Amino acid sequence: MRKILSFIFYTAWVICMMLPASCSRLRKQDAEPFRDEFDSIAVKWVPDIQEGIFEVSLLSEGKQLVLKGETDHPGAKDAVISLLRKRGVQFLDSMKVLPDTALVRKTRGLVNVSVCNIRAYDSDDAELTTQALMGTPVRILRNDDGWLQVQTPDRYIGWVDNDAVQQLTEGEFRDWKKSQRIFFLRKTGDIFAGSGPGKVISDIVAGCILQAGRPQKGFTEVVLPDGRRGFIRNGDAVPLEQVNPENLLTPANLAATAESFMGIPYLWGGTSSKGFDCSGFVKTVYYLNGIILPRDASQQFDHGTRIRRSWYPDSLKAGDLLFFGHVRHGSPYATHVAMYLGDTRFIHASGMVKINSLDSTRSDFSRFRRDSFLGIRRIIAAPPDSAVVPLTRHGWYK
Repeated sequence: MRKILSFIFYTAWVICMMLPASCSRLRKQDAEPFRDEFDSIAVKWVPDIQEGIFEVSLLSEGKQLVLKGETDHPGAKDAVISLLRKRGVQFLDSMKVLPDTALVRKTRGLVNVSVCNIRAYDSDDAELTTQALMGTPVRILRNDDGWLQVQTPDRYIGWVDNDAVQQLTEGEFRDWKKSQRIFFLRKTGDIFAGSGPGKVISDIVAGCILQAGRPQKGFTEVVLPDGRRGFIRNGDAVPLEQVNPENLLTPANLAATAESFMGIPYLWGGTSSKGFDCSGFVKTVYYLNGIILPRDASQQFDHGTRIRRSWYPDSLKAGDLLFFGHVRHGSPYATHVAMYLGDTRFIHASGMVKINSLDSTRSDFSRFRRDSFLGIRRIIAAPPDSAVVPLTRHGWYK
């Protein structure tokens, strides 16, 4: 589970001072309803604070009310303005919609390093909240003193060092989507300077995306997002269009991919073969088989086909997601996720990637997981869902 310290938060409040009737008749006691209505707008447009921005305030400056704040959803701003106008409030609009193209001219980007650390705020000592792999497209929301605020294809928002992202115009981004790209398959590897083992220009991990260049004997030329050219071994990557869940998303493939990461250490915020947290692990397993999942366990718990807990283990298939947690405010809240392998066993990132069971007769039984078992979700053959998207159909890739 990714129970992350909030780095993007929304507030809804109104500060009112005594104003002449000609300016506004908004009184202090009239301000209270706006808190609830602003909150309702926030919940509709930004239901998860890790996946969107909504900050709004209505402030009195002299004799004028000023709407301030920012959001990455134009519809959220429209809803705020519509609300205030319906209530007869006269105000000056200073609320921003991100990205502000007057400040951020290149609003698209590609991750430029093998594994990009995305942090809660713009500092090297900020919490690691998630990661993105080389070639991952991002939306750039802010460019601030050497740091970029970005959104990843799974909607997560955070801050990265600007050296880690190659910034693109919309035109350059369209050209990239039309280019021939390849998807790296091996758990780890190197990109060489020449068509043979030797000088290394970058490391690379499973799931990185590169543009394909000219084939060489035994090697394939590749182009990194920042234009560097190098070579990888033939057979280490496939054309991006082949990363298709219609062919890859099977119980056997999911189990094989998951077990290939056995022993990799736990890393809070990790979503790569260099280190995983629990939701980052299952997200990566599914990504390598052509599916983009939501980032956190609590988010993943809301998607897929629901399978009854009482059906464990007889009706489960390899690849089903098992969720663990507790009941909060009368509703189940997932704080951990694992993937079922079969024969009562599941694989998860907990200290390291390892296998446990809910069967008390087995040596790998976990009493803690049995006692916190919440439910099961099946992603394979689940109904279409805007948050569970095939890689090759996601608009940022195609």
